[in-house]
Amino acid sequence: MADKLKVTFTTINVTNNGEWRGKGEVYWELTVDDQPVDYRSLTNPLKLADGETVQLIKSATVRKAAGQPLTIQGSVSEKDNLDKDDFAEFLDTYTGSAGWGLGTHKRVLRDGNLDVTVTYKIERQ
Repeated sequence: MADKLKVTFTTINVTNNGEWRGKGEVYWELTVDDQPVDYRSLTNPLKLADGETVQLIKSATVRKAAGQPLTIQGSVSEKDNLDKDDFAEFLDTYTGSAGWGLGTHKRVLRDGNLDVTVTYKIERQ
């Protein structure tokens, strides 16, 4: 019997936007089982100051049989016109034998001056 699970990305909290001064241009990609759930492109970044929080509330519902992994992946970047973009990513894998990781998860992502926290939750439906 398959389990029905809902993964909801709730926030991106910006501790440091990657810029020395002013607002950084932040973009991201968040997926569940390689399927896009939320995306902000490099060509349309969101200008964010240190301390700001992006409210996402984007979700995906999946069915998982015993032995199938649930994969949650994401990246957050800050567009930089002078050098390479700051880029940080995460990959979390959960299994039914480990309870699918039910609950709220906070992933701290850092690269260069970029420091953000992506929050998501996993619920059984």
